[in-house]
Amino acid sequence: MKSIYFRFVIIYTIIIVMGFLIFGTILNNLTENYFISQKQTQLVREAEKIATGLALWYITGFLEKDRLRFEINFLRDYLNASILLINRNGNVVLNSDEQVFLNDPILQRIRDKVFSGNIAVEKTLIGSIVKKEYLIIGYPVVINNQVVSGLLLITSTDDIRLTLRMYNRIIWLITLFEVILVLIITYALTQRIITPIKKLASISRKIAEGDFSERIPLPVNNNDEIGELIASFNYMTEKLENLEMMRKSFISNVSHELRSPLTSIRGFIEGILDRTIPDDKRDFYLNLVREEVIKLNNLINQLLELSRLEWGKINLNLTTFKIYSVVAEELIKFEQRIEEKNIEVFLQVDENLVVKADRDLISRVVHNLLDNAIKYNKVGGKIYIYSEVENDKAYITIEDTGIGIPEKLQKLIWERFYKVDKSRSLEKGVGLGLSIVKEIIKLHKQNIWVESEEGVGTKFTFTLDLK
Repeated sequence: MKSIYFRFVIIYTIIIVMGFLIFGTILNNLTENYFISQKQTQLVREAEKIATGLALWYITGFLEKDRLRFEINFLRDYLNASILLINRNGNVVLNSDEQVFLNDPILQRIRDKVFSGNIAVEKTLIGSIVKKEYLIIGYPVVINNQVVSGLLLITSTDDIRLTLRMYNRIIWLITLFEVILVLIITYALTQRIITPIKKLASISRKIAEGDFSERIPLPVNNNDEIGELIASFNYMTEKLENLEMMRKSFISNVSHELRSPLTSIRGFIEGILDRTIPDDKRDFYLNLVREEVIKLNNLINQLLELSRLEWGKINLNLTTFKIYSVVAEELIKFEQRIEEKNIEVFLQVDENLVVKADRDLISRVVHNLLDNAIKYNKVGGKIYIYSEVENDKAYITIEDTGIGIPEKLQKLIWERFYKVDKSRSLEKGVGLGLSIVKEIIKLHKQNIWVESEEGVGTKFTFTLDLK
């Protein structure tokens, strides 16, 4: 499989080379046209001067053939162009360079234009074996409004081609430099991308094998997509690690919680069957068996309820009701436990506060929060339950003066199977209560949060829509 670096290099190189080829072709054509146009303008200007001089010499009678040949040869060297004079018949009267010959069709075209009083411009190939490109300017020599002769300036475009080749070499050198620079930059950029990706792949394999310990170091400039990806991956790994720890803890806890009552149930039943337990004690132990079965049933029901909530299998039955009545009903259910721990309850919920929610599910939320507030409270402690209204939402708070939750554990309490108290008593639960609360509030598209200080107490607050 080709690496990302190799693909980037190939793509960028092709883009740059194609770009410079297109740019070079356009620049070459523009430069060629510009230089030829400049050369053409120069030759026309010089041809005009020469034609004017020739006409003057004709008129003054100063024109001698030897003198004319000398002047023509001087101008040839000065202009780097061959100079020819042709008559009306198209015959070459004077040629500064005997090696330059024009074929009849070209000469005929130029003669026709010149002797009609126009300037002729031709770019053509000249040569019998090796053909070279030449620029030809034909200019009329006019005396007394009569064209008496045609002046031809012929120059090779080799100088222009040489200049263009120099430009092309410069363009290709720049292209080569750009390609090398792109290779270096691409290597640096792709390494910055590939290194975290390789690390992601390596750690992903370890995660698949159950190792959640490694994290990817964040780059120095972590505000881009790569930094966001790494941060998200590390967060996911942390969540998976926590989930795995809770899963193991849950399996351990639930295994113990299931094993203990099942062992008790089995022992009681065997004792009844083999008559180890006397008949007069049979009802007592059967009641114990029933209590253990109820506890097991509650545990299973909690697991099923959480599963349904997480998979969205519960449909909300939204109604309007007074939140005070829900809190009061749930407090009555805990009256015995409250009295046993001598807990003082302060109920300050507005009796007329009406909210819109699923009454049964919100009752479960209040039930679980009150259960925790009693379970983890001190003997002789206090529970505060109060409500507030702000921004069209009701804020319901249940606060206790119990053992509190360490700050580093406050984010974990919402996770499934997590327990702050690691004791294995089924009365303490298996860490599903707050997970159920979180899912119910989430199902209502509301918020819940916790504020706690270890050894001082814990305060849970959740929101509900007003009617």
